[in-house]
Amino acid sequence: MNWKRVLLKLRFDSPRALAAKLLHRVRARRATLRRRARWSGGRLPVSPGDMPALWSPDAASGLWPGATDRSWLAGAVQRWPDLHAQAARRAAAAAQGRFDLLGSGDTDVRDNEGHLRWHQDFKSGVDFPADSLYLDVPICLEREGTDIKVPWELSRFQHVFAFLWTEPDRYCDVFLRQWNDWLQANPVARGPNWACTMDVALRAISWTAALAAWAPSFDESTLRRMWASLACHGHFIRDNLEWAPIARTNHYFSDIVGLAVLGAVLGPYPPARAWAAFAAQELSREIRQQFAPDGFNKECSTTYHGLMVELATLGVRACAVSGRELGADVGARLVAAYRAIDILCDTSGTIPLIGDNDSSRVFPLAQRADTELRPVLALGAAVLGIEDLAVADAAPEVALLCGPAALQPNRSTPLSRRLPAGRALPDSGLFVLGSGGDHLVVRCGPLTYRPVGSHNHIDQLSFTVSVDGRPMLVDPGQYCYTPSPTWRNHFIDSRAHNTVTVDDQPQCRMFTLGWMSFSVIAEARPRCEVWEADAQRARFVGRHCGYRRLHGGADHERAIIYEAGARCWTVTDRLPLAGRHRVEWRFCLHPDVAVEPRAGVWHLRCGQVILTLRSVEPTAFRGTVESGWYAPAYGCKVATQVLQFAAAVAGPAAATFVLQVQNSGR
Repeated sequence: MNWKRVLLKLRFDSPRALAAKLLHRVRARRATLRRRARWSGGRLPVSPGDMPALWSPDAASGLWPGATDRSWLAGAVQRWPDLHAQAARRAAAAAQGRFDLLGSGDTDVRDNEGHLRWHQDFKSGVDFPADSLYLDVPICLEREGTDIKVPWELSRFQHVFAFLWTEPDRYCDVFLRQWNDWLQANPVARGPNWACTMDVALRAISWTAALAAWAPSFDESTLRRMWASLACHGHFIRDNLEWAPIARTNHYFSDIVGLAVLGAVLGPYPPARAWAAFAAQELSREIRQQFAPDGFNKECSTTYHGLMVELATLGVRACAVSGRELGADVGARLVAAYRAIDILCDTSGTIPLIGDNDSSRVFPLAQRADTELRPVLALGAAVLGIEDLAVADAAPEVALLCGPAALQPNRSTPLSRRLPAGRALPDSGLFVLGSGGDHLVVRCGPLTYRPVGSHNHIDQLSFTVSVDGRPMLVDPGQYCYTPSPTWRNHFIDSRAHNTVTVDDQPQCRMFTLGWMSFSVIAEARPRCEVWEADAQRARFVGRHCGYRRLHGGADHERAIIYEAGARCWTVTDRLPLAGRHRVEWRFCLHPDVAVEPRAGVWHLRCGQVILTLRSVEPTAFRGTVESGWYAPAYGCKVATQVLQFAAAVAGPAAATFVLQVQNSGR
């Protein structure tokens, strides 16, 4: 046991929170014993013969109307040519057993007999135990490079969504072959693909869409087995909820959305009605709990925010199909979540990478970049009836979830909206300084909604910059989770972000928890001291106290001023240190950005965009270009460059940098 970590948790956790966690652990151990007894016998909770006489697969069409009514597919190629072509290629590859998942590259995952390798991390070649009870499956193998998320991702069956909007008639038999193969290889509660309830829920969601698309082609036996399999998934989810007393995350949220979907689709089945009622109650609470009042998800990750918005939207739709409304306050919080996306996206519809990223989606008809979130707004406009959210053309997901009729009125509003030079998500600590194509996002907010971090990074006062939709200064992203604690911690660390570090230390201490890599203690305690914005100017001042723990340490204060007329940002850092310290400033460049020094000014070029960076205090500050890493998606890392400034100080440290747009090709 790491006693230093325990003492720090005692310092930052309230006695009430610690007591709740201890009680939860005791209850969780009892629940595990009960689950082991229930699920180890091999007896299924339902069988195909239990299907209610009144059940109809048409119930799935109410949730996925665009899977049943294919009238919109005829115009899909013309409306979304690139997305449709990419989906068609992905569908054709999946039909042949080839998948590109989590950075694997195009890989044939079939064995010698033509079965898919459902239990294998086919990136490393390691098989997870197929016949172990799900409670005994090791999530983390102490073997570098092995990732259980790879078989989980394959077993989510999300390639179904590429099937059903490209050539659905062609792929019905392919789906049935792969579905039967999966059922034979993955008995209920056995093997890695039952070890994470969230993935069980996402798989069930995919199968309900397949049911909506192809139920008329299924014979009676197939329908009964499909019903029984979905019902087994529902019983398993309800009995294995990833609940926690304080910090319920995207995992628990996925669980209850899965129950909401199954409740809507399996309607006449009495347990399904209970799942629907339970899910509606929990969604009403969790949407308000897991999204801050400003709308941003409390796990402090931009890509996880996109995942959570997608989940919440599907959950609200499923509840509506079941005849359950969640209330105006829940709808208002979800609208705020969509508006948070709009605030954080630049003019290209790209949101900066902030915090962790595992590239998760819920119903991915199109494979977009993980940061391309503005198309999601069209879905919010259609589902919630908020027209001003439609700042981008309707995405194909709108037709799938709301039906073809939703495409016609959902036309994009002009992007040339008059916006102030700064917008903020104050509860979440995200501040946007810029107007037009100028876009800087600075983070100064909570570690998460608990003292021990989850999907956040140690990145207080770090910022990203894009100009006219081109990323210039970036957050490093996240390369992996369990395959390599070293790499995971590298991307979390302050030293990988566009902020200031002292004595080569991160802002918060990070403790290793076995092979599951880390626990972060919220020592930085950031706060925004000044935020003001009008049509031409925005000003932010924030500070954190993470370096007080060092001998002679002090707070770090960062001020950023944006001037719209000059298209420039002035960044000033102050650290009233005592004694000798080494202070470093880092600016991580996007891999597409070329950097060149000219007469003491650094010119950053990406296409026609030129952004200059110069130090005005101290004037003799010399920068160097170092090597770094950038992870645009989970499982992918690419080399990039980092512009670094360093100073050995004896006492207070201060520096001012000016970033100015010189040319943007407008």
